[in-house]
Amino acid sequence: MTDPREPEYVDQVDLTRGRPVRLQQVSEQRYLAIMPWGQLHSIVPDPRQAEMPRMRQYLSAAQREQAELRNEIQRTIQGTKKKANAKDYARYIAEGLRGSRGERWATPPFALWLPGDMDIVRFRTPFGDDLLAYMPFDATGVLVDAETQHLAHILLQEEPATYGLTKGQVSQRLVSVEIYHQISLRGARQIFHDRNLLGVIPNKNVALASDSSNLATDITFALLESVILPASAGGQDTSLGLVVSARPRQLKSTDPEWMTLSSFRAFVVTALFGRSGFEKTSGPISDLPAGCTPELAKQYIGAVTELIFSSFAKHFERRTDTVIAAPAMLAALGAVAYRSMLWSPEPRRSPEALIELLSEVEWARDPKIWDGTVGKATTDARTGRPTLSLAGGVKDSGSRTAAALEDPASPRYGQIRGYVQPTLVTPATT
Repeated sequence: MTDPREPEYVDQVDLTRGRPVRLQQVSEQRYLAIMPWGQLHSIVPDPRQAEMPRMRQYLSAAQREQAELRNEIQRTIQGTKKKANAKDYARYIAEGLRGSRGERWATPPFALWLPGDMDIVRFRTPFGDDLLAYMPFDATGVLVDAETQHLAHILLQEEPATYGLTKGQVSQRLVSVEIYHQISLRGARQIFHDRNLLGVIPNKNVALASDSSNLATDITFALLESVILPASAGGQDTSLGLVVSARPRQLKSTDPEWMTLSSFRAFVVTALFGRSGFEKTSGPISDLPAGCTPELAKQYIGAVTELIFSSFAKHFERRTDTVIAAPAMLAALGAVAYRSMLWSPEPRRSPEALIELLSEVEWARDPKIWDGTVGKATTDARTGRPTLSLAGGVKDSGSRTAAALEDPASPRYGQIRGYVQPTLVTPATT
């Protein structure tokens, strides 16, 4: 006897039974499909209307039910970051569709919950059975994942010209969809929870290492490959990339690298923008300053990078005993190097004058010298000795440190060069 749960075999598609969608079965309740986004939109209406009680009175019974189920599962849009994220997502998708991102873009599958059953049939092919689902013409469903991406598509369809697209480009874009059916509302809620709360957010260093479309990150990676540091005594020349750690966010005392990727990228950002770059170090850079191109940035920042890191290599190699590789210091060095860039305003500083300016700095991690500048004086609880905490970030300490490095009017200018006897504030205990 034929199992009534098994899909029937057919020889041709019957368009009167619904919209046909080819499926790949993953489990009893989960299928994969590819369809135009416009077809998905006909199943999942604009989620914003589900949050508008006045709008729901004009919906059909099926649409009202969909709206109620959607509100049982999904996060709200109004008054949350989801609305702003959808706009950013729309720009991202538009750039991909226009080709400006090349091959460097992708969107994840939609996760669609269909509360009702699907009418599924089988086709025999030389490569095995194919599955086909007839989607009812009035079928509705709820997205348990990728609703922000869905809203982004809706924004594109509402104003395609604003994004340099046509409605056809949006509605005809092929998207992948995971379809869940024959699961309860409780199961749909659980999938939403697992998809949105169990994922591990990458740390800053990993995120930066993955984003090659960011201008500052792209320049950073180019410098890691192109900048060559001269050999230490008896050694060989080495590329900058070998002394920059691309993965751990913080280096251990035993790690051989000099700095993390995020710290070196901060140096690049401040070399691009000067002191105004302190506020830009942790975010994406989509535009370069006037007069600067990616090629010029790689040329000029690369030359200064090689000069600084070569001249003070012995201090970088002893990073646990010096302050030169501290994140705030690297950002400050970039801001000081900005004056040697072609796109900086006059008067500029020659690279040779830059090295001369820095050559008198006392780089030792001494709280008497650096307290209140790049760090804070503390007392080691184990030894009782004064020490320097470098916990302050780029935005906290970068500007003070840059002033100490290059501004003779700064009271710290002489302090970090040994001209002025420092006054050490009573340190806190750590």
